[in-house]
Amino acid sequence: DYTFTPKLSLQMYVQPLVSVGSYNKFKELKKPGTYTFNTYGENGSTIIHRINAANNDDYYEVDPDGNGSAPTFTFDNPNFNYKSLRGSAILRWEFLPGSTMFFVWTRGQTNFDNPGSFDLNRDFSNLLTRPDYDNVFLIKFSFWWNPKL
Repeated sequence: DYTFTPKLSLQMYVQPLVSVGSYNKFKELKKPGTYTFNTYGENGSTIIHRINAANNDDYYEVDPDGNGSAPTFTFDNPNFNYKSLRGSAILRWEFLPGSTMFFVWTRGQTNFDNPGSFDLNRDFSNLLTRPDYDNVFLIKFSFWWNPKL
C-alpha cells in the first residue's frame, strides 16, 4: 500500500503458487480389511508408461496379474506441476468527499510444463515467459449524492 495524499492511494498484491506432485510404485489393495498391497510391476504384474505423441496422451497400462484372468486397464499419469501467478493493482482517487473512482488492473497466468519435476528457477521462468495470460482492467465510479431537503 502507498498513500500519495489522503485522497489518492495505490494498493498492489501478488500471489505466486507452485505445486508439484510426482507419483511412483503404483499399487492396489490386496485384500479388504488388511493393509497389504499388490505393487504393479512386481510378482508377475506389469506396468508400462505410455506417451502417445500424436495426441499428447500420457498414461499407464497395467496388467495386475500377468498372464492371469484379470483384465488389463489404463489410468492417466497423475504427475503434475501447477504454477500460478496472480496480481492486482488498485488506484483509488476520492475526487469529492464520499465520491470515489477506482482504477483496477488484474493479471493472472498459469503454466503446467514439466509435470512431476520441481525446479524453482525453471518453473518461475516458464511461468513469467508464457505468452498467454489474462489482463483485466476495470473502472469503478461511485458518486455521493446529497439532495438538500
